[in-house]
Amino acid sequence: MKRTKRSIAVAAALAVAITLTGCAGGSSSGGTPVEGGTVRIALNASPVTLDPIMTGAYVTRDVTRNVFESLVTIDGDGNVAPLLAESYTVSDDNKTFTFKLRQGVKFHNGETMTADDVIASVKRWASLSLVGKTYFGDATVTSPAADTVVIETSKPLSTGLYQMADMNRQMAIMPKSVIDAADATGVKEYVGTGPFKFVSWDKDQNIKLEKFADYQSPEGEANGYAGDRTAHLDALQFDIIPDSNTRLANVTSGTDQVGYALAESQYSQVKNDSSLTAELDPMVEVLLFNKKEGVFATNQKLRQAVLAGLDMSKIAKAAHQSEDLYTLDGGMMPESSPLRSESSLDKYNQGDIETAKQLVAESGYNGETIHMMANKDYSFMYDGSLEIQQQLEEMGLNVQLDVMDWATELQKLFVPDAWDLMLTDYSYATDPTNYAFLQASGSGWTVSDELNSINDQINSASTDEEKQAGYDALQDWFYDYVPVVIIDQLQQVSVRTNSLSGYRTGIQGPIFYSLQLTE
Repeated sequence: MKRTKRSIAVAAALAVAITLTGCAGGSSSGGTPVEGGTVRIALNASPVTLDPIMTGAYVTRDVTRNVFESLVTIDGDGNVAPLLAESYTVSDDNKTFTFKLRQGVKFHNGETMTADDVIASVKRWASLSLVGKTYFGDATVTSPAADTVVIETSKPLSTGLYQMADMNRQMAIMPKSVIDAADATGVKEYVGTGPFKFVSWDKDQNIKLEKFADYQSPEGEANGYAGDRTAHLDALQFDIIPDSNTRLANVTSGTDQVGYALAESQYSQVKNDSSLTAELDPMVEVLLFNKKEGVFATNQKLRQAVLAGLDMSKIAKAAHQSEDLYTLDGGMMPESSPLRSESSLDKYNQGDIETAKQLVAESGYNGETIHMMANKDYSFMYDGSLEIQQQLEEMGLNVQLDVMDWATELQKLFVPDAWDLMLTDYSYATDPTNYAFLQASGSGWTVSDELNSINDQINSASTDEEKQAGYDALQDWFYDYVPVVIIDQLQQVSVRTNSLSGYRTGIQGPIFYSLQLTE
């Protein structure tokens, strides 16, 4: 048996660390951290559900990260690390994943976590989540001993641990009794093993969590989402405040201590206020193609034309309020990731209108109206869409901007005849094969035999070198097939008061369980 964590030496050689305490201005936290108290976090939207498997929404993920835990997670270098598993091994053929469970772990209802709970949770994740269905849909999950769970797949999965560590539709470990009582809408109780337990949810008002007295933290120093997770606060309260001006005002006045997902136009105000700190969470901004119906569905040449002609510098400048808030980077993974590829990046940000026009002509495009969804709820999406519309029209494309609210846009995302293009953003995946926009049933409907072959190549790899060659092949395919066009790496802006310490973030959003008030 072998461990499949990439070595620290390899990760260090490839990584340029993401800032985990991220600040873009203001002063550092004042005072000495203290135990206890309540921190209030102003959210920009109300979650549809607090069942983390049922949605990929950031507000659900970033709230429930405090409540639910999985077998493994991602550390600050982008490597897989234990969480509810004490240790893990993977067979040489990458088909058998064996987890030694931490013993004595308590659920919030007082029950002790058992292998039966883990088995039920893994099976539920494999049947409901997009990544779970894609990679573990036919897996068998067994327990040869009380402290051991074994997951066996029919095909090699060298990326398997990364799939299980991904927090977008997290593999949340719950009591089997809770899972057995769930229906098609999700679980009826929010019972996990995390540092905070669920107390109440007043829809469109607030979500209240309190410190779990019997929480057992993993060992080791806090490192990304791994290591120490000890809660220092008595409670977390998430206030639902859709208006960004109110979120910022609440933090300025002290009503809330964190304002989540501000408008970019507020960045300079936060940066210039010495009592506040701007916190930046990295995301990848993309132009998404509908590949199931419409002009781009089977027209790879037309998608290549869009890629060739777009000037990302102009789009990013139009969309974002400050150069602090974006980086021109076309990689599928950030520079900090050990899974980063540099292959085919010469095709990023070409801004070559003449080549684009030639490709449009070769594509057979005949002036059909291209429907591009946009919204004004996120100003960077609207402003960026306007710039993209103008550039596409210069290439000879007839683009109509269909403006709606963000909720409607999300609903139409999965309606094949409702749109052709949209500008959106995603949290970085734990592994580049994980992105929703690369899945056949995910956003944009990507179906490619070549992609499937490359995924098999990656998952069959037996060495880091073979795996890296697979990631290079994946990015080469990405820049040829063009499932989406990467615009830039954007920074989502949040704000915290400087009376708060312990705010950290990673490639999949902010960490709130580590927060402390100061005096």
